Amino acid sequence: MKQGDAGQSLLFLFDEYWWMLFLAIFLALLTSAFTHRKKPHCIGNEVLRHDIPARVSHWFNAFGILILLFTGFMLGFLFFPRQVAYTEGAQLMFNLHFIAALIFLYGAVYWVGNTFIYPRRLEEHAPYLGSIKDAIIHYARMGGLTNKNERPPGKYDASERLAFIPLTLLALFMGITGLIKVSAHVWHVPNGLVAFATWTHDWSTILLAILLIFHIVLAAVVPWAWPLFRSMIHGYVNIDFIKSHHPGWYKEMEEEGLCPTKKPTETETTDNKTEEVSDKGENHAL
Repeated sequence: MKQGDAGQSLLFLFDEYWWMLFLAIFLALLTSAFTHRKKPHCIGNEVLRHDIPARVSHWFNAFGILILLFTGFMLGFLFFPRQVAYTEGAQLMFNLHFIAALIFLYGAVYWVGNTFIYPRRLEEHAPYLGSIKDAIIHYARMGGLTNKNERPPGKYDASERLAFIPLTLLALFMGITGLIKVSAHVWHVPNGLVAFATWTHDWSTILLAILLIFHIVLAAVVPWAWPLFRSMIHGYVNIDFIKSHHPGWYKEMEEEGLCPTKKPTETETTDNKTEEVSDKGENHAL
């Protein structure tokens, strides 16, 4: 407990409940170990792009990072002035920052643990040789600047794969340095290490905020991204959209027997939908 300007007691969660951050890491690893992942596959006229665990980790990360950024800027750092001038306001922002850190740590570590068990998830996200060239061709074609063809996009196109590396590294830097700063509240941490962690934490925050703006615009705001954005909510994308925009991925699913080589009939669509409803009931709860 700390004393406010008027002598009132103030509770800062980072001081009193710091151990919950490490508990969140443990619980994330535990639940990821018992999570069953479903392969992307065709269900009637739709393709399962994001199963429940993928959506859980994404939205935990998304909401956690957005609240962390908001409260961080409100508290002020580097050349950004503090926006809360009174002690009670700072207390509120610090405690919201703590709650967001719990959400973010769970989502991030859950993704790491699950990716370790299902390494193919990392292969889907990681850039390949020629990703930069394909990303340039992709946007040049959209702007009518070239007629060249890029490599048939897989589940994630070249630009998404390129964005994966900096977004992941910055989130990692922000998480690790944040834990170092919290540790200084509990144990003796060398001042030099705390100063370096703070500097890295602050600049990682700025760079991550910039990248997130581009990510949100390209993944949710522009009209051509809407079908894929909806899949991050309910999991599915129209099969014709996948054939048109991600032919490389559809071909992979065909070769693995996860999607039919012909368009399903209306009867097959109804039967598959009924089977999927049954499968969803068996999906492991988190």
